[in-house]
Amino acid sequence: MIPNVRQDILTSWQRSVVAGLRPDHFVVPYQPDLDDDGPLRWAATPVLDQVAEELDGTRVGLLLTDARGQVVDRRAADTGTLAQLDHIELAPGFLYGEDLIGTNAIGTAIAQRAPSVVTGTEHFADALTSMACAAIPVTDGAGEMIGVIDLTCAAGDFSPLLLPFAKRAAREIGHRFREGTDPRRLPARGWLSLTDTERVVAHLIVEGLGSRVVADRMGLSRPAVRSHLRRVFRKLGIRSRVELARVVEQGAARARTTAAVDAARRQIERDLHDGLQQRLVTLGLQVRAAEVSLPPAAAELKWELARVADGLMDVLRDVRELSRGIHPAILSERGLEPAVKALARRSPVPVALTVRVPRRLPDDVELSAYYIVSEALANVAKHANAETVTIFVEADRDALILSVRDDGVGGADPDGSGLAGLRERAESLGGMLALTSPPGRGTSVDVELPARPADSWSPQRSSYQ
Repeated sequence: MIPNVRQDILTSWQRSVVAGLRPDHFVVPYQPDLDDDGPLRWAATPVLDQVAEELDGTRVGLLLTDARGQVVDRRAADTGTLAQLDHIELAPGFLYGEDLIGTNAIGTAIAQRAPSVVTGTEHFADALTSMACAAIPVTDGAGEMIGVIDLTCAAGDFSPLLLPFAKRAAREIGHRFREGTDPRRLPARGWLSLTDTERVVAHLIVEGLGSRVVADRMGLSRPAVRSHLRRVFRKLGIRSRVELARVVEQGAARARTTAAVDAARRQIERDLHDGLQQRLVTLGLQVRAAEVSLPPAAAELKWELARVADGLMDVLRDVRELSRGIHPAILSERGLEPAVKALARRSPVPVALTVRVPRRLPDDVELSAYYIVSEALANVAKHANAETVTIFVEADRDALILSVRDDGVGGADPDGSGLAGLRERAESLGGMLALTSPPGRGTSVDVELPARPADSWSPQRSSYQ
């Protein structure tokens, strides 16, 4: 036995020699066909998203492979780490089976059906000795291996803590796989679910650029561009570039329509405020002045003029209410938080309100959020027979989250014209609206809208990940 070499590594070396491999000959097979929307990818995606966030700021790559060792997903926040992974062709589509490239954590975990840690010179191939990796098989409910979670970094950055980190991820993916749903029945998550980099890739691809040109323009590798594009397809629920172009154009058309409608609303509101309202105020003052100027003997005429003045003020109040419904002045002047508070005060159903919007948001986002809350409160008053409404509105750097929930009769129609209009408004901004309304258990309208201007993800301003 070779001194200081673990038995599992020595056994793996022996299998590699039997497979006819040589340490100085490193060729990683590539297959372009991936199971992009299968159960494993569906189960793994939210777990990978979370783990990738936790690894942000480290020089560690996160990989998912299928049961053969083919890489189907890869995450790394550090561009240097991505370059290292590209150098050893540890990228989506490449196969890292032990019988293909020798001892490595992914292939060895598959071969021994158990966790594997391989560091530095423990690798069989000379090309891999600068790296270290920890891999854990992912199993289904029957104990069958369906994939592998792998954490890879430079040998000098390796920590024994990577193995339990990978174990947790593999356990969560296996649990989701066992408890999960057919991913083909899951709704697409929409444009808002894309990262900045994925949005840039999508737009460049729609412009007709090839993956090589996109990679050069964004400073990424071609496998990284393909990986981003696959995630775009999965998140949007599409399968081709033609469908992607259609989704982008439909979103742009909805945005243009919504913007045109909102611009018309603003113009009507200005016309009412600067024209009709001012004329009504002037007429009211003139009638009051005429009333005051009459002698006491003309009591009947004074009374008639007072009635006319009161009527003009009633009309003015109606016009102001109509103007507020068309485009709320308080929203333009003071922002979303005061405007939502004003809606809550006017609601006939008591409202428990939480609003945390510390800054002004893009005009179209504020206006959409306002109308969604306004329409939801109107629906509660008309149909819900509720005792209370809970409204939550909060903005962070990237998104505005709002929900309107009541304790009423439920059973709201998700395809009703009012809700359909609100959903289209949210989607026109790249957001999402979800309705939950089981009979007898109240209704919840939950919305997520982008909190940044639409052009904030332009190539010049994105950080490619």
